[in-house]
Amino acid sequence: MIGPHEGKELDLMLKGEKSFAMFHDIENTDQNAPEEIIPEKAFSPHVKSGKIIRKEKSFKSNKSDDLIKYVCFALPDQVWRIDTFFWIKEEFFNGNQFPDDADDIIIGRMLGYSNQDIIDFLSPKR
Repeated sequence: MIGPHEGKELDLMLKGEKSFAMFHDIENTDQNAPEEIIPEKAFSPHVKSGKIIRKEKSFKSNKSDDLIKYVCFALPDQVWRIDTFFWIKEEFFNGNQFPDDADDIIIGRMLGYSNQDIIDFLSPKR
């Protein structure tokens, strides 16, 4: 797991040190994801003020009937990162793209991780 930004995303975004944050969970129609998984309440005032843009999209899992909900936040001039992330995920979940380190590298860079953080993330996969 990449960890340097975990739990610090909002603070880094408000300081202008992070442009894009992504959270996900299995969608449950009965209740929202816990705040520690998708921090909606923390981000909400900044979304309402326009400092941060929020988008969400759900995809049907390739392995089960679960829906996986992704909630992304970006600085207003960086919304392209969310759109690119959703495009990569859509290609994967639609079966047009297989899991690939290149996708993880692109997503890691869009999330603002260093090359070393990305290498460390990919290392257990190899």
